[in-house]
Formats: sequence, C-alpha cells, structure tokens
Amino acid sequence: MENKDVFREIISDYEAARPRYPDALFQDVISYAGLNPDAKILEIGAGPGQATAYFVKCQYDLTALEISDKQVQFLKGKFSQYPLFHCECSTFEDYIIDPETYDLVLSATAFHWIQPEVGYPKAFNLLKENGVIAVFWHMASIVEPQAEMLKQIREIYRSFAPELDDYISLDEAERLHQLRISQIQTQQLFHNPISKTYRWDDEYTTERYLKLMNSYSDFHSICVENQNTILEHVADYIGNNGGKIIIPQEVRLYMAKKTD
Repeated sequence: MENKDVFREIISDYEAARPRYPDALFQDVISYAGLNPDAKILEIGAGPGQATAYFVKCQYDLTALEISDKQVQFLKGKFSQYPLFHCECSTFEDYIIDPETYDLVLSATAFHWIQPEVGYPKAFNLLKENGVIAVFWHMASIVEPQAEMLKQIREIYRSFAPELDDYISLDEAERLHQLRISQIQTQQLFHNPISKTYRWDDEYTTERYLKLMNSYSDFHSICVENQNTILEHVADYIGNNGGKIIIPQEVRLYMAKKTD
C-alpha cells in the first residue's frame, strides 16, 4: 500500500519520470464540462502538476490542493507566471469554501486516497449547477505487466521485495473499473457517468525508469539496502537490453455532471 506522505520527499523524480496525460483527455474534459474562459477549477492532489499544467496554461482559474508545504511551494514556483493559479495546503476533506464555487472538480491518480462516501458528496456540494467532476487514473503501475521486459523486472522485485508484487489481474482491473463507475454515483448524487480510456506507448531510458521506480511511495516502504539492490539489478537488465524499455500506458477517465 502506498503512503501518500512520502510523495512530498520524491517530487523531483515524480516530475521527471511519471507518465503524463494525453491532451485528448483534457480536451474531452473541457468539452464535456463546456468550460467557459472564466471557469473556476478545483484540483485535488495535484502532485507536481502534471494534469494541472494543461488547465493553467489555458488560463483557467485553478486552485490546487496538496498536503504539504513543500509540495505547495513546488507548485507555486512551477506556475508562478500564471496569476490565476492558486495552491492551498489542505486535504480535500478539510478544505473549506462556499458551496457551488467550481465549474470543474478534477483529480488525477489521487482520488483513491479519499473515501468515496466523503469525496463524491463533497465534490457535488462544491460544484455549480451543471458542473462536472472528472477523476482519472493511470493503470500501468497497478495492472500485471504483459510486455516481456516488464515481466522480467517484475521477477527482480519478486526476488528482493515480494511484498511489492501486488499487481491486479486484467479481470480485477475490469472489476475496479466497474467499482469506480459505481463509486462516482455514491448517494445517487451524480447520474449517468461516462468513462473513456486512453492508450499509448512510453519509451523510458534506464535513468528515467529508475526515477520512475523511486517515485512510487511503496518502494520506500522496503529497506534502503533492498531498494539499492533492486535498482542495480534493473539498471543492469535494461542496460543489457538496449538501454530502453517500452511501457504500454493506459489512463481511465470518469466524468459526471451535477444536474437535478
């Protein structure tokens, strides 16, 4: 299980190595929400701002929530040239603002930290009429790998930290998909959610892949000796196989509108 508090210490590797989100996803969100230029957006768990950047650069008024001063300062520095960007150090559960403030509430690979019976009703309350919630997740890091090089790296993990070998199967991923569709309808506030899937291939150098490994908080739950051993073995394996690795990426998006 990942520890969200670790993220404040691994921001740079997260920024450098985590996969991005496709522009098509953001365009679909904007289109579905019918966002006007003066729309107000709340982002929950912005991390290093990988999803944030698209909306900020489109000049939307966006408030990002993060849980540590270090993360907040990182984001404020990154987006300092955008006057409509704001960042608050707060969990979503503790965040206080007037109801019906936002046109869009979004969360990128972060909303699973919030209990559905708390998160979705609160998002509903903060949205204006016809406002939209959009939550989306990367799947490659949790679904058992199918590509051969990724399978071999999985065996390295199994050798030195079997407790980290917690991938879900393809069938379990489909059940998770159905669960998320159900969760967005918690208390029957949001109706008729829609889902979209985006797929592409990412090419990683050895260096970037090692940073990706270090960006996952559960990797830091094992002892430093085992961390270093795994990193060394993975570096040797990728280096001996052309110095590159292809990761098939998948992101699943879930959206719903606040309507009567």
